[in-house]
Amino acid sequence: MLDYLDLAADCSGEDQMIRHTAREFVAEQVDPDIGEHFEAGTVPEGIVGRMGELDFFGPMLSWGELPGVSATAYGLLMQELEAGDSGIRSIASVQGALVMYPIAEYGSEAQRERWLPRLAVGDAVGCFGLTEPDHGSDPASMDARADP
Repeated sequence: MLDYLDLAADCSGEDQMIRHTAREFVAEQVDPDIGEHFEAGTVPEGIVGRMGELDFFGPMLSWGELPGVSATAYGLLMQELEAGDSGIRSIASVQGALVMYPIAEYGSEAQRERWLPRLAVGDAVGCFGLTEPDHGSDPASMDARADP
């Protein structure tokens, strides 16, 4: 990916390592066959687990084994994943920001202990409901509720 502004020059060694890891992942695991998956409407088999192994889920969180990386590192990670495929980047950003963060910040300790380790490694995949027929894209007005 071209970096016209040479953003990497201002990044820490850790930030650059995360960017490099993500770039290699995209080159090896995403680029070779993502076009076929796009056409078929599928996700590459095993990719969620591989993303979990690389700490791509919830990397900004500092809970348990999660690395607690900088906002810059997180942005570089998402940039590299997006360069490969928007859907792959969405898997990582939804899992981390819309699933794991609310559990880490607002969930009970029991919920954090039950879900965060599994979500972090990709053994569980979360989701985020945004739209309902009567409310549009307004999560606060949604009628759907989860039953524990």
